[in-house]
Amino acid sequence: MKPSTKAPPRSDVQITLGDGWQRFAFRTPGLAFLGTIRRGMEIGALARDEAGGYLQVNGDVQQVLNKSRVAAHLRKAGVRTDPIAATFQPTQTPRPPIPVVFKRRRRMLVPQV
Repeated sequence: MKPSTKAPPRSDVQITLGDGWQRFAFRTPGLAFLGTIRRGMEIGALARDEAGGYLQVNGDVQQVLNKSRVAAHLRKAGVRTDPIAATFQPTQTPRPPIPVVFKRRRRMLVPQV
């Protein structure tokens, strides 16, 4: 039997502790906000409810998360103290204006009878 060449499955979950959750949610009674969570292309506020479950909050939408997986990611989560800098797309170099040519058309005058 030859060894497997497949890489182990990578987790797409990234948790950052701190005040970054304020971009995604408002203070809600019954929830303790811990930081932000990124799951693939989804990003939101990470919260813990009174029952001990974890939620991803985006505005008014709350998605229940797997408690053991989030707890495992929290053990290796980092704290971000500096604000996340905004990234902008690079701008293109200005191009010269495109010349526009107007072609005058001949008009035929039809005699009135």
